[in-house]
Amino acid sequence: MIGEPKCIAEGYAYIDDETEKWCVKKDAPDWAKKEFEEFFGLVKSEPDDNDIVTKY
Repeated sequence: MIGEPKCIAEGYAYIDDETEKWCVKKDAPDWAKKEFEEFFGLVKSEPDDNDIVTKY
């Protein structure tokens, strides 16, 4: 099980009210932006044009 990343716990990542999607604050430190991308790269799996999921 993946735990809550520090970028979320410290308030650098949030759910946008309009799009209802996770976002990272523009003024977040570089480590938080990197962690955000890595975390959501792991948990967001979408099929490619051939309906194959390559991220997990």
